[in-house]
Amino acid sequence: SGKSTLGKRLYEDLVELGIEKIEFFDGDELRKRLDREYGHSLEEREKIFPEILKIILASNNKGNIVIVSTIIHKRKWREIVSKSFQHYMEVYLKCPVGVCAKRDYKGHYQKGFNGEYELFVGVTEPYEESVNGTELVLDTFSLSIEACSKILLSKALNFLHFETYLK
Repeated sequence: SGKSTLGKRLYEDLVELGIEKIEFFDGDELRKRLDREYGHSLEEREKIFPEILKIILASNNKGNIVIVSTIIHKRKWREIVSKSFQHYMEVYLKCPVGVCAKRDYKGHYQKGFNGEYELFVGVTEPYEESVNGTELVLDTFSLSIEACSKILLSKALNFLHFETYLK
């Protein structure tokens, strides 16, 4: 869908604009910070969720803007995240599963289709769209990565009240 690419670009764009207290977290990288390796079953995801939330909250509590590029496919988990932060912006990247699979340079979708993962969002497990609360929906199938990046940056700057983060 473009999570990692767009998250990294947003991070780089904000740094280039002079924002220094910012941290970018990719889902795979977050998993590497944990005390052990977790699988992708629903039970394992339920165990990993609070651990990842702690890492993100710790960074935010240091005064950082936190950008997280990961799937939180359960609506209830996103609600917990939303309530955990004073300021939270949810971005949903809308893209057909077949297109995501073609773009997947990490090979996760193929493993999901092959049954190597007990649970794979979009393949064996549905993504629960938010009823309300999604501040931005980006159609990463129809729009180029450049167009999505510009829209995301504009929305993020507005959300952040950009001028308050500059020295």
